[in-house]
Amino acid sequence: MAAAVEPRARPFTADDLFDAVESSSVSTRPLIQFLFKATTNGRSAAKTREAALSAVKTFHKPKARRLFAGLLPILEKIVEEESILPDQTDEDDGGGASSDADATDAVLFLKGCACLTGAYLEGLTSRNTRKSANQPSEIIDEAFEVAELLHDQLFPLHSLATKEATQTQREIFNVCERWWHGNFDDREQLVTQLVPLLLVKSLDDNSEKNDVKRLYSIRSAIDLLDFEDESITSLKNHLLRTVGNPLFLQTSEGKKFIQHLFGVDKTLADELHKAVKVQLIGAKKSLLTAYADIYYGVWKLAIEQSGDESCDDEEDKTATLQSIEEAIQDLVYHALHSANPSTVKQVKGILDKFYQNKKNPALEKMLHDLISPLLWRALNSTNSRVRLQASAVLADTFPLRDPTNETQTQAIVAKSVESLSRLMEDDVPCVRVSGCKASAEILAEFWVAIPIADIRTLLNHIIAKHACDTKSAAVRAEAVKAVTCLLAEEKTHAVLRPLLPSMGNLINDKTERVRVAVVDMLLVIKKLRGIKYYNVCPAKSLLARLADEGRGRNNPTGPVARGLSNLLSNSFFPSGSKKTLTDVINRTMRLLSDSPQAAVTFYRNASSQLSVNSICKLTAVLMKCLCYFIVEEKKVRGEDETDLSLVFDDEAIDCKKHASTALMATVCESISILWDTIETELKDEQNHPCMEILADVFSGNVLKEVYCFFESSRSTDVAASDGSTVAADCYRACVAILNCAGKMDESRIDGLRSHIISQLVMSRDMPGEQRKRSNYSSDVALLCAWGMTEEVANCLSKSITHYFENGVQKKRAGVKRKARNKKEQNLSDQVLDIDVCLGILGHLLQGSNPLSVTARESLLSSDRSYSAITSALGSTQRYIDQELASRESSRQKLDNDKIRNFGLAIECYGRLLIHKEASQNEGNVPLHLPAELKCLLDWAANSILPSIENAFNDQNPLRELDLSGIEPISPTGVCRRSASSIEGSFFTGQEDSNVLKDVDLDSIRAVSITVLSSALHSTIDWLSIRQVGDSAISSDIMPRFAKLIDCSDAQVRTSILPILLRYINTSLANHDEDAAVLKLVLSSLKANESNDVDNEVVRCAVSRWLILRDEYSLRVAVATVIHSIRSTAFCTDDDETLLECFGEGTRDILLTIMADRRGSLHLARVLRAEPQESLFREQLVKALSLHAPKSKQLLSILSELNPNSLGGKDVETNNTAVVENRESSGDGEGLEVEEAEKTKISSRFSGSPVDGENTNVMNTVQDDMRQ
Repeated sequence: MAAAVEPRARPFTADDLFDAVESSSVSTRPLIQFLFKATTNGRSAAKTREAALSAVKTFHKPKARRLFAGLLPILEKIVEEESILPDQTDEDDGGGASSDADATDAVLFLKGCACLTGAYLEGLTSRNTRKSANQPSEIIDEAFEVAELLHDQLFPLHSLATKEATQTQREIFNVCERWWHGNFDDREQLVTQLVPLLLVKSLDDNSEKNDVKRLYSIRSAIDLLDFEDESITSLKNHLLRTVGNPLFLQTSEGKKFIQHLFGVDKTLADELHKAVKVQLIGAKKSLLTAYADIYYGVWKLAIEQSGDESCDDEEDKTATLQSIEEAIQDLVYHALHSANPSTVKQVKGILDKFYQNKKNPALEKMLHDLISPLLWRALNSTNSRVRLQASAVLADTFPLRDPTNETQTQAIVAKSVESLSRLMEDDVPCVRVSGCKASAEILAEFWVAIPIADIRTLLNHIIAKHACDTKSAAVRAEAVKAVTCLLAEEKTHAVLRPLLPSMGNLINDKTERVRVAVVDMLLVIKKLRGIKYYNVCPAKSLLARLADEGRGRNNPTGPVARGLSNLLSNSFFPSGSKKTLTDVINRTMRLLSDSPQAAVTFYRNASSQLSVNSICKLTAVLMKCLCYFIVEEKKVRGEDETDLSLVFDDEAIDCKKHASTALMATVCESISILWDTIETELKDEQNHPCMEILADVFSGNVLKEVYCFFESSRSTDVAASDGSTVAADCYRACVAILNCAGKMDESRIDGLRSHIISQLVMSRDMPGEQRKRSNYSSDVALLCAWGMTEEVANCLSKSITHYFENGVQKKRAGVKRKARNKKEQNLSDQVLDIDVCLGILGHLLQGSNPLSVTARESLLSSDRSYSAITSALGSTQRYIDQELASRESSRQKLDNDKIRNFGLAIECYGRLLIHKEASQNEGNVPLHLPAELKCLLDWAANSILPSIENAFNDQNPLRELDLSGIEPISPTGVCRRSASSIEGSFFTGQEDSNVLKDVDLDSIRAVSITVLSSALHSTIDWLSIRQVGDSAISSDIMPRFAKLIDCSDAQVRTSILPILLRYINTSLANHDEDAAVLKLVLSSLKANESNDVDNEVVRCAVSRWLILRDEYSLRVAVATVIHSIRSTAFCTDDDETLLECFGEGTRDILLTIMADRRGSLHLARVLRAEPQESLFREQLVKALSLHAPKSKQLLSILSELNPNSLGGKDVETNNTAVVENRESSGDGEGLEVEEAEKTKISSRFSGSPVDGENTNVMNTVQDDMRQ
């Protein structure tokens, strides 16, 4: 049977649409079925809808009237009955489903009406293209009635939030927009709901750029709104939100829309400006750029409208221009007078748009009219902040002139130069800095336009005065930056060339920022043709500076060193096809021999100038040169040099320099440093060929031969003991060679490991003094890097335990060991000398060498290794207790070396605990107090401290023994207060820092003081890193230790005092510790006679207080000093001053505080708490007036404390010049204590032994904080 043939679709006609519309006069379903649901005449609903809309586009008035007249009845019924809203009353009766269906049908009917209306408007628009855009287009009334009814349903549809309602609302939006863009009659009636809804939609979080574009397209509809009506408040609030909406600020249409809002209404413009100012707080640069475009666009549009004669509303043109100019002037006012620098920076980000376009005559005139009344007054303001900000505005707006009045230009230039001169002579350093910067910017841009006399005046201030300003480093740095700015203008070179050498000495300025500015200037000069940087700063000075950057506290990889390395890179590492290997070698050797320290710093920064491949080649060349030097030296000695000769046989190495030991050591260090700079990069696969370059030179037995050469030279020099530096140079070379070996696989290096182990074993046969001076930490660190951490730990722990169990190891003189050529010895089975073991541990715990860091991390990460070493070191406490018990009964003298080893073992144990805690804490601070360290302190307080105290009773015949031979293990310097200190050096002294001299000592006291010092140093190191103290230590243990200063023996005080003062300094720096220890120390200094050593230690400690940047800590220290000495009996004789009545130690403390500006100011503030009739206060005020440096604040307080003795206000007047000079340097900034620290200060003075005095001190501190 044949398949049924599908009937062919009948062509669509307008009658089909009219039938559906006219059938909908009673119900909405016929039209809905026709357009959206049913199949008609073989066509789908979508095709039917498409055909119907196409037909409507061609309708003329008769058909259109028929169409819209058929839609109106049911549409009016839907609007009147609100059929689109579901009937809530039917839900309880079970009719909710039918109600929702009717509402959905009503919404779909509205959608159909909107589609038909939109199609009709589209057809009309296409036929009305020839009409003028400003001429309204006529439209039939029926279409307008339908469109108006649809427009009135926008708000109800918005409240439904269903899919059908959203689609219908979108279609009605299209109808209203087409009506507005087609300029049809009564279009203003169809935007009252459209504008708010489009605005809300564009401000929604899910809005898109197209939503902003649609709103911008009908922006002129906003002009019809009455902003004086109270009902528009909600809409106005939404409009104000646009200035903070990212979508509006990121799109050009959004910014243009905001620009249009500024011209709608003056009140709205003012509120928009206020909203923008709120958004400026913490605004990003992109946001500031958007606001700048908006303000500039508004002003430009207002200017264009003011010159447009076709615009009839002159009042609106004037109001728009006036409102935007008022907004701009308000921004300028904030740029001049704002107290918050951040606000000034944000405002400048907007005004820069106007400054950059000031060549526009209209804009230049506007800036002159708006800024002139504010700027000239601000430049003469009494507020330094206003003067500083005014100088920046002057630089941006120069010349601030009216282009219509050319006769005033010269006068404006002269007035500006005069203002700049005043700024550069200002008393406040930051104002001078800003004036210098403004002068440089103006000269660089207007060099040709400024008279020669004015140029000379400004340059004289910059180069002759500011570059030599002794009061402020910021001024000197800005002077150099100003010259650098001027060098960017080629026309300034002829004038600056002879002046630049006078600024070359600033390369050695004590402040880093000045040196950085000079280096930046030299780098700019290097790129110029007519000026050579070595004529500005000689090459010797540059090398000396580069060398100095690698010393002390300077940063060898900091900006100065990095910049100098960049500056000199072409001189010492030439590049180019014409440069041969010989040139590179000769220049490198010249640098290494002439300035070895500069070479080391230069190579530390090589990675920032050279590629990885270039550094590898340079490292290989240096190694070949080193082998060449060693071969030449071996030839002189008659030794075999065959193995090393193979390294450079393939290349002609011609070194013209003499191969001294110092030069070879520097070459080794340079090789190690160069390798360190690229160690991370060499791990990448792309740099594998570079690693092979190094492996070809360093593999085999090369490193062993080089190491053995320097090791033998070092041993020979040490044995000679003639005071030469060869041994030190050889040691540097050995460390560098071992560091290089640690970066390679052990399998590529022949014989070095067995040689190191054999040398460790043979160290037992060394003479005692030579063994103490030997340092095997780098050797052991290399073994750890090669995976022998557990063997090293077992050897060290076994050796330490063996020593303390069996006593002092005796040297077997005259015994020669036979050479062992058999298989390599097992390190774990060996017993090393105690000096070697403790020296290794000490250097591993303090070393900053990469190998030491790696070894330390390996020991800490291995639980078995760490446990073995800590167990051995911790057991030292038991051995010490045994020794003290045995010596107390026998009174026999203990070996000095063993006392020294006791102290070193305890100190290594404490610091190893701190390192372990730091590694577990992953570098975060504060650290927790390790339980083992707490037990160590308890043991020292309960076992060691009583031993010292018992030695000083009156019946003890040994109490007068001299203890001057005991020196502290660690220096009294405070560690750096950061987690990096854990990886750095805990003690900066040499390995011989703990030495017991050959004097007759009481063994009990010697052991006790040595061990106690070691435990205290470990505690202080933990405190300096942790930055927060422990209550048990500060309230119980440390005060017990502090009481040792009260003993009658001066030598004990000399030993303990530096450690206690170091603890006090660390506590003050942390400002969370109790001041009880400081009070006890000060009281002891009053009660006992001091010596020169004690006085010098105290002066150093007080000097550390005075350089603390934390004013709170300094205030606590000064207040504690006054509180402690107040109870001392002082003289009443008029011929004797207060300072003469105190002991020498107390007098040194007071004089040191008085001699310091900040310290004397704090001392004067503390004296406010003293009773007015107090003789103590009167005499201290007299002492302050004699010894303290004068300042305005100090003179004011002193005149308040004792006006008669100081002559009242006359003293302050007579010292005005001195005070101004001192305060202009900016050294006394921030002398006030924060209000939030009252509670901390109060707790420092709780529990004082002097009743009634703490309140006065506390009140003084609180009164000063309120100022």
